[in-house]
Amino acid sequence: MGELMLYSLCMTISNKMKFSKKIFFIWVGCVALAAGLLNLLPHRGDFVFSEATIRGVLLVLGLVSFFIYRYEPSSKNKPIFLNFTLFFLSGSVVFFLGLFAGKAFLKEELYAGFYFYQYGSAVLYFSLAFSLVYVVFDTLFNDFKTVYKYLLTFAIVGGTFAYYYHPIIENPKYVYNTPEITDFRAVRASAEKLQESGKEVVTAEEVAAITNLSAWDGEKKIGTLFEAEKVKRVAELLPYLEGDRVFALLYAPLDLNAIYMSVLCVVFIFLFFGYQYKNDPPQGAYIEKIIFLFLPYCSLEIFHHFAYIKSGEYSSYVVLHELGQYLTLANLFFLLIFFSLRLRFITSVKGEFYERELVSDSEHISRWRDGFDNLIVRHFLNPETLHGRFFTPRATREKA
Repeated sequence: MGELMLYSLCMTISNKMKFSKKIFFIWVGCVALAAGLLNLLPHRGDFVFSEATIRGVLLVLGLVSFFIYRYEPSSKNKPIFLNFTLFFLSGSVVFFLGLFAGKAFLKEELYAGFYFYQYGSAVLYFSLAFSLVYVVFDTLFNDFKTVYKYLLTFAIVGGTFAYYYHPIIENPKYVYNTPEITDFRAVRASAEKLQESGKEVVTAEEVAAITNLSAWDGEKKIGTLFEAEKVKRVAELLPYLEGDRVFALLYAPLDLNAIYMSVLCVVFIFLFFGYQYKNDPPQGAYIEKIIFLFLPYCSLEIFHHFAYIKSGEYSSYVVLHELGQYLTLANLFFLLIFFSLRLRFITSVKGEFYERELVSDSEHISRWRDGFDNLIVRHFLNPETLHGRFFTPRATREKA
């Protein structure tokens, strides 16, 4: 028995060091390659420190998640971490390549950098929602085949994505032709005309008097505005003529789409924990913690993009963006901790045994309670009365 325990300990330490070294050297190689490309090739110079750090952490998370997928003992859990791998790598690689768009390649395309941002953002939020919704369906429909879970996930996420993102899929320059931007151009042209004639400060009434503005039903023109409505519309748009405030107006559709996809994620995360609390289905070690950490991540995404929409000018947008990046970075570090703990656990002897038994005979195996659970139980609950899993309904514990 003692020899088996010693062997288990040695294998755990060996695996931990082996995977840590592999991930570290792959990550260093990728960072060195990125640094070399930035030095050799022309690129946009708006890659700030917080942004670079987030892309680096996402890359590490992608590597850790890939190793979990590669060595996951349960075939049921492999798709979960494959999905997370694609999400993390899309958040790192796609946005990094976007730095060179219009500079090192697609030089003749004026909107290349914008296209990469627009579609890179779409890929990021699709993969985020897909990863989380799949985990929920995997829990709700545990006995379904993987292909059916993927079809359900694609139906929900793909349908939501198509509904909100179809305008930019059909027209890459959609955000430049929204009703808000169309009216903004008309107001700007009239304001410039008045200023050229000697008017230093123009009023909404003066601009409205020489501007034709349409009434809109969604994206369709249905007529022209009456004078009172036209003055009101001009008053709403005049502040965006100052400085770089138009960027908040321009990127608002993309920010709204990000909010909608993040809300979808939050709804399914609550569904996940509601089902977990009520039914306590078998779940791999640390997966619940990982899903829980995506709740503040998605909530921060909602808050950040809402703040961007409401930001007064581009300088305010940059400040809010920078602050949001540091909050997101802290959240990603916690995710990295629990993904690393998951990798260490499944590559240990006891972890591999536990995960396999959880799938084949979950009713006759004691559920894993990790160090975080034990810390909460020890400091806030009575360890003598809590024998089951943490966050399990009392009735379920009594039966167990």
